[in-house]
Amino acid sequence: MTRKRIVIAFSMAGIVLLFLGFYPALFEKIIVRPPMLVVRSILGLFQDTYLTTSSFWNRYAHLMEAEKENTMLRKEVVLLSTRLEKAESLLVENERLQALLELKKRVVSKGISCRLLADNPTLGHRTLLVDCGKDQGVHRKDGVMGPQGVVGFVVKVFPDFSQVLWLEDSFFAMEGLLPGSEQKGVLRGMGVGRPMTMEYIPSMTQVQKGQAVVTSGEDGFFPPGEAIGFVKDVRPSPGLLFKKLDVVAAENLSDLSVVYVLTPPREWNRSSLEWKQSK
Repeated sequence: MTRKRIVIAFSMAGIVLLFLGFYPALFEKIIVRPPMLVVRSILGLFQDTYLTTSSFWNRYAHLMEAEKENTMLRKEVVLLSTRLEKAESLLVENERLQALLELKKRVVSKGISCRLLADNPTLGHRTLLVDCGKDQGVHRKDGVMGPQGVVGFVVKVFPDFSQVLWLEDSFFAMEGLLPGSEQKGVLRGMGVGRPMTMEYIPSMTQVQKGQAVVTSGEDGFFPPGEAIGFVKDVRPSPGLLFKKLDVVAAENLSDLSVVYVLTPPREWNRSSLEWKQSK
């Protein structure tokens, strides 16, 4: 029974195909075109999927390539930044050395160029270590200068290095001069990071903020006219004979890398150096 139905179905299909064979346009419309539309739709779906997937992987590949380029560029930026920092450090160091060279040309007294080894960052007394000592001719109480001005005094001497007291330290004191008025006073350190105090300035002396304070050259430690600092503030004392000045150091401890230790001959100023020779 089933075989008979199959035969009948094929027979009818053959008759229909034979009938449609006489009408090509109708045959194409009914028999050929629907399967082609289905196949075309399926192929179009595959093509869209392929294009979408291909576009995704292309974008992913581009992103990966861009990421690699960004990584390389970041490395180059870091490298160039490091080189720039080194170049800037060398430039600053060169400027300091040039300033120190000018200082050596300007200062007539004998001296030794030394490099800063370290400083004491504690809350105690601020001292610096320099790479020259007794073997190089350094003595205790020798004056020390930097490219910008006075640094301090040598307080301890070892064979190959020395300890220098920073001028802002509370143990530091020296004579200072106000150019123009030729008025002298005593400078005292008030602690690292704080302005020094200049005392014994007559009340009638005209002093302006920003005015330079220089060495007098009469203490036997420093030549005259070298920078100590600048007046930050004037503290008048009503009814008193003297006023006090707040003085900011010309040298900056954080920028200091080289110093010049003054080692004048002992006959340079015998009266000033008499107590300096005592150990």
